[in-house]
Amino acid sequence: MARKDTGPRVHCYWGGLEHEFPHGPPTAVVKHRGLELVLRFGDGDVAGKGPVQEIWLRPDTQPLEAGALRLMPSSAVYFQHARAAMALLGSREGTPAQHLQHFRETLEPFRKAAGPGRGLSDGFYRLLGEQHKALVAEGELRPVTAIAEIHGVTISAASRWLKEARRRGLIEEKEANDAS
Repeated sequence: MARKDTGPRVHCYWGGLEHEFPHGPPTAVVKHRGLELVLRFGDGDVAGKGPVQEIWLRPDTQPLEAGALRLMPSSAVYFQHARAAMALLGSREGTPAQHLQHFRETLEPFRKAAGPGRGLSDGFYRLLGEQHKALVAEGELRPVTAIAEIHGVTISAASRWLKEARRRGLIEEKEANDAS
């Protein structure tokens, strides 16, 4: 039985990754949805407060293909989460309890991504239409599944959302039929 991906996991390394230790730059690795987002900070920036020097997107349990870019709409959230984890690792400001509370707060956007709730806006449906169109153009064979993964919802929820976007004329019938 496959393990259900419940949310992002972050691992922080003050001296770089395994092959670089102990001389590598401080690094945070966010694992989510079968991928790894690697954020590399400047030398000595163990608290993750400075600018990110490098970003890598690597496969974890899923192949690294065009679908991997599904993480990009949430990249700012992943950065915030990684920085909070780095603060736990290296900051000497504040108490450990304050760092842990900040880290927990960074998880809130991921919880909200599980579904925007009732009363979805026109803007949300326009976004879905654009995402669907882009996925189909990139050759995604299962755009409904991809939308579900992007937003962290069930396939049936994504299907209902796309049906409503289609009803509003935000997804053309030809496009919808091509990707059924």
